[in-house]
Amino acid sequence: MPSTAFEPKIVPDPPVWPQSVVTVVGNPKAGSRTAAAAASVAELLASELGTPYRIDELVDLVTIAPAIFQGETATEADRTALDSAIELAASASVLVIATPVYKGSYTGLLKSFLDVLPPQALAGAVVVPVTVSAAPSHKLLADQHLRPVLAELGASVPVPGVILEERDLEDLQVVLASWLRTNAGIIQATTIALQPVAEPTPLR
Repeated sequence: MPSTAFEPKIVPDPPVWPQSVVTVVGNPKAGSRTAAAAASVAELLASELGTPYRIDELVDLVTIAPAIFQGETATEADRTALDSAIELAASASVLVIATPVYKGSYTGLLKSFLDVLPPQALAGAVVVPVTVSAAPSHKLLADQHLRPVLAELGASVPVPGVILEERDLEDLQVVLASWLRTNAGIIQATTIALQPVAEPTPLR
């Protein structure tokens, strides 16, 4: 069920809208179809929102898996890459999080990454879950399991996720066009409502 937490931050210098759409992919296989689908969702959503899409703001978690699982024993380079991914995800105003349906839920790789995020790291972010399943009977499970964790991290999830079956990947543009028509306006309105606002000017 969509959930939204309208708690905009008050900061000295609020960012200027529009902002880019950040993507996090939790498939443990490099170059996965999940990553390709997530990139398509992010790019089309960015276009609808009138905001830039940058491929360098796609975090494929398999590339930083050593740091996620090894912690302080990982190499300095791996830890630096993980820190950058955490900072990118935590600073996003729109965040696409993608995972295959794995054993009836989302992947352990994605769960481990979410576990290392600071408390309320996604407060003020609008998150769009994207799941890819092999069987129709499993297609809702990852989305259902993911939402409570996102809520715990402070994220707002105001629209249904992009729930894909593997067969949908063959004609993804058509599937996404229908989803965007229904949900892009809600995402934009929610994101703008959650934008940090400037501190009030003190009265003299």
